[in-house]
Formats: sequence, structure tokens, C-alpha cells
Amino acid sequence: MIKTQHLRFLVSVVDYGSAINAAERLHISQPSISAGLKALEDELGGALFDRSGPANRPLRLTPKGQGFYRRAVEILGQCELAQAEFLGHSTHEAKLVLGVLDTLPQDIIVNLLSAFQLNDSNTRLDLWEGSNSRLESWFSQKRLDIVLSNVGSLTPNTQLLWREPLVAVVAPDHPYAGTTNVISIRDLSEFPFIYRSSCELDSLGRARLKAEGVKLDLQMRTESENLAFELVRKSHNITLAPQSLVPPDLSTINVSGLEIERSIGLKWQEDTPLQVISALSAAIKQNNSICPA
Repeated sequence: MIKTQHLRFLVSVVDYGSAINAAERLHISQPSISAGLKALEDELGGALFDRSGPANRPLRLTPKGQGFYRRAVEILGQCELAQAEFLGHSTHEAKLVLGVLDTLPQDIIVNLLSAFQLNDSNTRLDLWEGSNSRLESWFSQKRLDIVLSNVGSLTPNTQLLWREPLVAVVAPDHPYAGTTNVISIRDLSEFPFIYRSSCELDSLGRARLKAEGVKLDLQMRTESENLAFELVRKSHNITLAPQSLVPPDLSTINVSGLEIERSIGLKWQEDTPLQVISALSAAIKQNNSICPA
């Protein structure tokens, strides 16, 4: 008999990318996760994951595993709903899940949640934070109702909220700081570069670097925004980041020849109530100086 706990293990491993990450999120040991997945596969009589290839390759679902994963998500959602109804939680309160980009300033997220709750007391808004690719994956699986992230101008059911440039970030005592408002794209290679793993330097930006013959002096790759900014703060290192994400004690400089910006907005599923989108949009604009009034 299939156990819901094993379904939860499967969904967590897929959502968080590995058994190690899933174990950390669920606060259990990795061997317990692995044993649960094996028991689930034994019960099903087939493999959920493609384990061929190098041992360090990320786990990938088999075609049948992808179908079963989608069913597992639905089953767990129904279990949560049944439990809420059994416990007598209000059925009048709508519950929606908002995915937020992990490179958005924390104060924007905290303030929008508070403002939204004041504007729409009948809707419970749960937040899931993740990278752009993870949010896209969750949204396509309909695990998210709304996303606050990068949006395209031609994407249906979207609302652009603000655009902001990708700027060079340096310490106040850096040679570039205070001497100019603009540096050349070629100037990026003059100092050790800290690469943020979530950097919005997309294929267009990399193409521009290549076209100009610019090779960054890459000193470190990091997933931690705080670490990236601390390394910049304590040295003559340089990084690139969206304007709104830069701490106030660091200096920002525009980069001529790069001209990369990100477009942040809302994207929602077709069945999401439009009054919720309106309330959420108002809450973001009310507490975000970047948004136009």
C-alpha cells in the first residue's frame, strides 16, 4: 500500500532538486528519504528516477515518474484540503499560493503581505520563494496560483509592475566609486568579479560581453546574496545586481554597452480571481518605491 509520507518524499525531492535538500526541508535524515523512495518504487513495480549516467548527475524523473509525480501533487493537495475541512477551518477563506523571486528585496515581500492582508481579509496568501526557473516549474505544474517574478511583455495573464537596470556594485572606497556615474562594459574585467548564481546576466548580456571581447576575472560564484555583497564591501571586487537589491551602503554604477534590465510583474493562472490580482498589485505599489504610482 502506498503511503502518503512516501508521496511527500517524492514531491520534496523533485521540488528541491535532491534527497539532501529534501531531507533538510523535511527535517529528517537522507537515508529515510532514500528508503522511502525505494519502498515507493517497489510498491509501484518500476523506477521513478532515471539513475543512469554519472553518480553526481541531478536526479531526473522517468516519463512514468513524471506522470506519477503530478498525481502525487494532486493527492497531497486533496489530503491537505480534507484535513482542513475535518478540523473545521473556514471554508469561506480562499487560499492562494504566491511564488516570489528569491532576488527581490525582503522588505518588498514582507510589506506586500501585510498590505494585502489588510486589503483582502477573505483570502489567505501563502508564499513560496524560489529561483526564476523553479517558479516557472511550480507554475507550470499549477502548484502556484500567482507569481511575482520576471515577466515577458507578450505573456498572457501578466501585469508589468516595474523595470530596473542591472548595475555594477562596488564598495564606497572602490576606484570606480564617486568618480563616474557610468563605466564601460570593458571596465568590468579590470577587477575580480563576484558572480551571483541568481544573476540576471542572461544570454543577451553574455553575448554582449563576448562581442566586446570582455572576459570577467571570476573570483567566486556564490548562491548567497549576502556573501556576494560582503565580498564587494570588504575589497575591490565588483559584481552585477538589480538596482533594488543593492544594500544602501554600497555604490552602484551604470554599465555602458550592457544595458540589461529585468521586468518584474505578476503572472497568474486563468482561474485566479481578478480582484485578488488587483488587491495584490495595489499592495505591491503601495509599499514599493520602485513601482510607478
